[in-house]
Amino acid sequence: NAVGRRQAFAGILLATGAAAAVVLAAPQEANAAAAKTGAASPFTGDYDDPNHPDCLRQVKVVGAPLRGDGTRSAYPVIEITGYDGKNGGGACTDRPTRADLWKIEGTVKSTTDAVIDFSPKGGPAKLTAKYEDGGIVFPDGNKW
Repeated sequence: NAVGRRQAFAGILLATGAAAAVVLAAPQEANAAAAKTGAASPFTGDYDDPNHPDCLRQVKVVGAPLRGDGTRSAYPVIEITGYDGKNGGGACTDRPTRADLWKIEGTVKSTTDAVIDFSPKGGPAKLTAKYEDGGIVFPDGNKW
C-alpha cells in the first residue's frame, strides 16, 4: 500500500529528525584552554621585582599566534617587558628609553601556571612561574 509506505517513511524521517535535534541541542564539551587572555588573566598586570626595585615589569597574556595550517595552540602567550636599570643592576631611578627595554615570552599552561623563556636575558629557557597570592612566584622564591 503506497499510503502506508509514505506514512512509515514520514515516521522514520520524523524520528531521525528528532534524534538529530536532540544531538544538536545537547551541550558540547568546550575545547578552549582554561587559561584566560587579556585583563581576564591573573598574570596580566604591572609588577615590582624585589631584585630590581622600581624597575618595569609589565606582563600581558595574549592569544597564541596562528600556525601555518590555520590552527593555534590552546595555550596563550605570556609577554613580559622589563627594564633592569642603567647597567642592568640595582634600583631604577631613571626613565628607560625603548632601546633599554627587554622582552621575553612564554606559555600560560593554566590559570596559575606558566613557562617563561628567560634565555634572551641569560636565564633558563623553560622557567616555571606560578600565580599565587596576587603575584608571580619563581622557583628561586623571587615574587613579583
